[in-house]
Amino acid sequence: MSVLSFLLLASAVPDCPKQDALLAQLASAVETRYVVEADARDIGAQLRAWRNEGRYRASCDDEPAFLDRLNRDLDRFDGHFHVERAGARDGDDWLMAWRAGSKAANAGIREVSVLEGNVGYIRISSFYSWDIAREKYRAAWALLGDADGLIIDLRLNGGGDGAPAAQIVRSALDADVRSVQAIERRDSTTVEPLPEAELPPLRSDLPIVVIVDRRSASASEFVAYALQMEKRALVVGARSAGAANMFGDPVPLGDDYQVVIPSARPVNRISKDNWEGKGVQPDRSGGDDPLFVARMLIAAKPSPPAK
Repeated sequence: MSVLSFLLLASAVPDCPKQDALLAQLASAVETRYVVEADARDIGAQLRAWRNEGRYRASCDDEPAFLDRLNRDLDRFDGHFHVERAGARDGDDWLMAWRAGSKAANAGIREVSVLEGNVGYIRISSFYSWDIAREKYRAAWALLGDADGLIIDLRLNGGGDGAPAAQIVRSALDADVRSVQAIERRDSTTVEPLPEAELPPLRSDLPIVVIVDRRSASASEFVAYALQMEKRALVVGARSAGAANMFGDPVPLGDDYQVVIPSARPVNRISKDNWEGKGVQPDRSGGDDPLFVARMLIAAKPSPPAK
């Protein structure tokens, strides 16, 4: 390439001072707050490299395109990163809208039935707040109470509120299991207790199968991973999304932007690890019909390997 061609090409790439400033501030915020300090340094360095090479300058005047690509790039490191305009969530309006949607979604419980062979089946598409979902779960557990096996279908469940997920895990485990994980931050590790039971306990000899797929994420992965590690359920399907790390309130950035940064990570009491990046690995492939595979496993009265 001639010097003239290089100069013409360089001049065609617009300067984006606001975009560049945002990337620099984002890099500093990630380095300060992201839960895994060594990874935080690597992500910060990558953000600065993208800034220096002008990775997003083609979308200099197209904010939605810029944010979309930036968030997709951040997903490579952690699916819970999210950069947005500070007004995008409009205070608590987004939360109120999400809660209001629970009625049309039946609090996330899409299907409850007793299949042939007296196998209980529940499909949960999302986890809504426990205060508005409690009675739906209690009704479901009442219907499933006499089943000889239970299939919990969490395909396409991207997570949500952690309380219903914790209640499911609580109902499946012996009462003497008080916790299944700790929460690790940069400066502390705290054992997270399971909640007081608000669902009837499932029989200790009840075979349980949890179905997941690549869109099962966050709280739904917690259910599958916790029951798998406790040898209380078999997991069927495909590797899940791998979004374990946890986040709090958005962190303000310049020019009215904000970022959600994962600042905590669950640490399972048995594996001493979690499913971040790896996903929950199924015990059995679901093939073309995961529900059929799950039903066959229940019919065989599977017992997960002894602890």
